[in-house]
Amino acid sequence: MNGKTLALILSVISITSISSCGKKEALYEIPDLSQYKTDYVGNSSNVINIVSRQDYPEGYTYDSIEIQSETEPYGLTVFLKSNPSASTLEDELQVNADITFDLIGNLGTLDYRTADSKEIIASYER
Repeated sequence: MNGKTLALILSVISITSISSCGKKEALYEIPDLSQYKTDYVGNSSNVINIVSRQDYPEGYTYDSIEIQSETEPYGLTVFLKSNPSASTLEDELQVNADITFDLIGNLGTLDYRTADSKEIIASYER
């Protein structure tokens, strides 16, 4: 290996290591909700804390919930307020669904609906 080749390789390695030191923006800030973890979807105060304290995709905010706990599979519907320009972002809500399923032990189904028209945004099963 000649000196020019070695210098070129070292330059590429230096540039690569410098550029990988930069911060990457996270898509979501995942709050610590573990203090509200519960085995039961019927524990409404913990369930409300779990879903109301999550960050939702741009254009969506938490409004209310409806718990289905009479028969299995137990379910939860989260009503979200939406901005008129908000799109239906099922892939982005997957993060919220994963957090909710992780923190509510017996939750079997989870629906997200618009608060005003009750239109389904996304639906998930454990």
